[in-house]
Amino acid sequence: MDQISLVVVGCGYVADGHLQAWKKVPEARIVGVCDLNEGLAQQTAKKWGIPNYYKTLGEALERGDINLVDIATPPQVHAPLAVEAMKAGVNVLIEKPMTMTVSDSQKIVDTQKATGVKAAVLHNWLFDQPVVFARSFVKGGYLGKVFNASVEALNTNQDSMAANEHHWSHKFPGGRFSEMLAHPIYLLREFLGTDLEVEDVEVSKWGDYSWMKSDELVATFSAGNKLGRAYASFNSSREAIFVNLYGSEGILKLDIINSTVNILPRRVTSRFSRGFDSLRQAGQLVKWTAKSVGEIVFKRWQTGHDFYIKQFAEYLLKGGKPPVKLEEGLAVIQTLDDMCKIIVSKEAKN
Repeated sequence: MDQISLVVVGCGYVADGHLQAWKKVPEARIVGVCDLNEGLAQQTAKKWGIPNYYKTLGEALERGDINLVDIATPPQVHAPLAVEAMKAGVNVLIEKPMTMTVSDSQKIVDTQKATGVKAAVLHNWLFDQPVVFARSFVKGGYLGKVFNASVEALNTNQDSMAANEHHWSHKFPGGRFSEMLAHPIYLLREFLGTDLEVEDVEVSKWGDYSWMKSDELVATFSAGNKLGRAYASFNSSREAIFVNLYGSEGILKLDIINSTVNILPRRVTSRFSRGFDSLRQAGQLVKWTAKSVGEIVFKRWQTGHDFYIKQFAEYLLKGGKPPVKLEEGLAVIQTLDDMCKIIVSKEAKN
């Protein structure tokens, strides 16, 4: 393959991140967009300068010249769309969460194996710049043995999904959490290990949305003798995503939204070391902030979607391994399913 000819399925706000990223890939040609809301599909095509729009994936596949379907629809229809594309011999990229059920994710994995097409699931937080740095830092052994990781995903009550009484996520076990928990799960799997197990989930309710049974969540995990924690809120005073990694040789503190990293190396506590450490942390904050500002000013800023889709494009064009395998997407959904069962049980008691 020397050129990627793709159709993006789903024209909601999620699709914008995909379309923007694909526009930066020289070998990619977006030949169409697709949505059951034909008016929205037409509007999206016009906005992004895309030549064609379709109501169904089947109509788009009839072109015969498509070699990639990028699925950016709500996850409950990921499986039928992915299966349809793969059975037509077309490669597939799937937005997270891969599906809403383990059986649907397994169906995608099985179809990919049967057809032999290339496919992957988009876990974009893994490719945000602070996390890319942390993955390399940990892999290089600079943090020593990682024994704990925590992820905090904070949203205000104006979150577009939480605030929408009719949003599809509220119909699923776990509600709004069922859509977003894939993010902390795959981050914890990355830094603690693939043997991640859910130990407990606690939920509570603070907000006024009657359609949300809970809007605060704390979950604990284990991976062997390693421990993990995830905190999710829809009552925060601001949007924020923090990841803290604790190792035998230091601590890493990541701020994904502000794109900063703080490295706290091993130290012997003294009055001098405390002062020096404060200066060192301030310097790192300035360094990362200056880097981000420079990239924005000179139009070199790249989101997690940008980094991911660039690597996925290389996988399609040159082969090798996908950025995130379908089997990893399936494993995340299995953990998500375990969490949602506990959430439902806890909500029933509250």
